[in-house]
Amino acid sequence: MALVPVASRASQPPCDLLPLAAPPAEARREISALDLVRLRDFGGMQFDSYPGPPAALSPDGRHVALQLRRGDPSSNRYCTGILVKETGSAAPPRIVADGGEVIRLSFDKYGFSGLVAGAPVPSVLRWAPDGKLLAFTKAVGGIMQLYLVRPDGTDETQLTHSNVSIDDFQWLPGGEAIVYSSRAGLIDAERRIDSEAPGGWRYDLRFWPLAGGRPHPPSPIPSRADVITLADRTVRPASDAQRLVLEPAGTPGWPTGAIQALPLGSGADRAWLAPANPDALFKPNILHVSVNGRELPCPQQACSDVIGLWKRDDRTILFLKRQGVARSELALMRWDLGAGAPRRLLGTNDPWLGCQLGPQELVCTAEGGTAPRHVIGVDVDTAKVRTIYDPNPEFAAIRLRHPERLVWRNAFGIETFADLVLPSGYRPGHPVPLIVVQYESRGFLRGGTADEFPIQLFAAHGFAVLSFNRPPWYALQGKPLDLFAFLQANQKDWLDRRSVQSSLEIVVERLIARGIADPARIGITGQSDGASTASFALIHSRLFKAVALSTCCEDPAMMASLGPGFEDWYAKSGYPRFNEDRPDFWKQGSLAPNLGALPPVPLLIQAGEEEFRFALPTYAAVKNAGWPTEMYVFSGEGHVKLQPAHRLAVYERNLAWFQRWFKPNEGAAP
Repeated sequence: MALVPVASRASQPPCDLLPLAAPPAEARREISALDLVRLRDFGGMQFDSYPGPPAALSPDGRHVALQLRRGDPSSNRYCTGILVKETGSAAPPRIVADGGEVIRLSFDKYGFSGLVAGAPVPSVLRWAPDGKLLAFTKAVGGIMQLYLVRPDGTDETQLTHSNVSIDDFQWLPGGEAIVYSSRAGLIDAERRIDSEAPGGWRYDLRFWPLAGGRPHPPSPIPSRADVITLADRTVRPASDAQRLVLEPAGTPGWPTGAIQALPLGSGADRAWLAPANPDALFKPNILHVSVNGRELPCPQQACSDVIGLWKRDDRTILFLKRQGVARSELALMRWDLGAGAPRRLLGTNDPWLGCQLGPQELVCTAEGGTAPRHVIGVDVDTAKVRTIYDPNPEFAAIRLRHPERLVWRNAFGIETFADLVLPSGYRPGHPVPLIVVQYESRGFLRGGTADEFPIQLFAAHGFAVLSFNRPPWYALQGKPLDLFAFLQANQKDWLDRRSVQSSLEIVVERLIARGIADPARIGITGQSDGASTASFALIHSRLFKAVALSTCCEDPAMMASLGPGFEDWYAKSGYPRFNEDRPDFWKQGSLAPNLGALPPVPLLIQAGEEEFRFALPTYAAVKNAGWPTEMYVFSGEGHVKLQPAHRLAVYERNLAWFQRWFKPNEGAAP
């Protein structure tokens, strides 16, 4: 197999991507904002779904590969590298290739393509069938291209020179070619937009005014599949059979509706996952097993809400399922077919991502409340868990406070949970200021959704922190619905927002009753859905005395200022259109109509350049009403802030904001 190498940086690690040596034993110190910004990370942001596992296991189970990134706020860039780590050795990983640029994720919504979210686009990594080559995507010039490298860092080569990003790929059997997917139609769509420019663009559903004055390509843009041959780099459209390697549904023998299927032996025996209700918007999967033409019975409690399935041998399967309050727990199950029901090997509150089965271990990416992302191995016989790779050994010398898991039921009967982190030196019976961070509390307690409100940093400076996991959507309590019926059921009478508010009030009041939270010093933070929760809470309670948001805020003007596609989408979700006279509606969820009845609350907004206009009506209203209000705008940022210098500034200013209002003798103003 002929490979044309490009200049490899395997021998020249970028920046200080890897620790130089094991950290010396020393007394633990307090965490800093810089520690969080400089944290080494891999995979997607938080727990969104991306193609491929965050850490790819080689076919023989002896190596894992991942794209590591580390922010450097002084230069406002990222250090990146493709790493290969031996799973059975304590030897440090090897950087085998440059990891490329860190670019921003975009998605389709409101009827158009390319809405920039801001989270990093992770590399997709997949080993060749024989394990002698690693294929991966990395960004060059803002486009994800396909590369190859050997596990020792030699013979790195760029396979594709595409005009659009490679979204996903798979090796074809035999390892001589790769099938990959991209949305090549974006090029033609952008050209059509360019051709309209001389005569002016008609203002229509393609516009997202927050991000600028150019229309976006309408969605959906279909994905296409191509095959590239390694020997001569020939690219050709994928055949129907080759497409099935990327999207196996439709393969002969594939069970109807299955999202994953495994053959058990050489016959028709199968294990597969399929939605319990294909018509439901949210589709928890049920495990099915068919042996000798008969489906084996499996208790619903054991075989529902399954998120991963692996075959140990033809009569032993392993699977991972969600369970517990708000699906907050994972259970690893083993089923020896023909020997009774599945049995649980272990359970955990920690999220596991991208698990793959090796010869003896299930290898997963994991996080814990005080453990940043790392790679673990789970012995499938003994259920013992070990760490294969920890990118952040320095965190062993940082004092991290272990959370207390709280579980309760709100006034609507819906359960949820939160994690309470107490400050250093906390003395029972001596209330302290409390900060609520939203709206998902899973894995490493870093900064809440979008990672802007540093939980451990707040606690290190004397704040109790409640990492609040919003309750499941209200409409999930009823029958399965399509998207807009689901959104309408949530929006009717603001039922979902009232459910969240009920959960929030109950837990905060319990912390006041326990003598933990000082009722005069309770703050709330929020991004996206969390910002809506915070605004609603200010209107419908008097619990919160200071607020910090990264996006803001719902009001009638958004139905016109955010574009026709946005207005249509929200109108179908149950919101009134811009010209509808519905002051009763907006009085429930918008701050501006309520300012005359509300006490002033200090409000900090730190918004991206592409979203700050969303906040302008609310900012002007609260500023003119005499609320202590500040807004900061970060260049080149969207819904999620990505640039390391910006992330450091956001962390530090959020801390200083709550110090100013709750601990004025200890903190400086932002």
